Amino acid sequence: MKFRPWVPVFAGCMAVSAPAGWAAVTEDTFQVRNTADLVELCAATQSDPMFTAAINFCHGFGVGTVRVMEQEEMASQSRRLFCLPNPLPTRNEGVAKFVQWARANPNQMAQPATDAIAAFLSQQYPCPRGR
Repeated sequence: MKFRPWVPVFAGCMAVSAPAGWAAVTEDTFQVRNTADLVELCAATQSDPMFTAAINFCHGFGVGTVRVMEQEEMASQSRRLFCLPNPLPTRNEGVAKFVQWARANPNQMAQPATDAIAAFLSQQYPCPRGR
């Protein structure tokens, strides 16, 4: 399997400050029933008692999702869903953009988190024609 340096871009940027009044992470949030749960985990603040677990989970979920999408694209050899820029954004920039995008698209919050990640990446980093 070929290493893709951009995989951590999404998953590593999870330490994003949540706005005042944003719900605290609960054990139930780790079920990631939808995008809202993932956003809550990814936006956990250091003052949250579950901060470390939330951020670590968010990193793992993000890396796993991106790697699966990469493998699916390689297997199908279809048009790529997204093309990351060079130079890559930092991890913090990538996750901050995802959280901001999800909050700006409330219709995504009830969707499966993997679907929202795919939608975000394809909108944020569209591929040039023919790729």
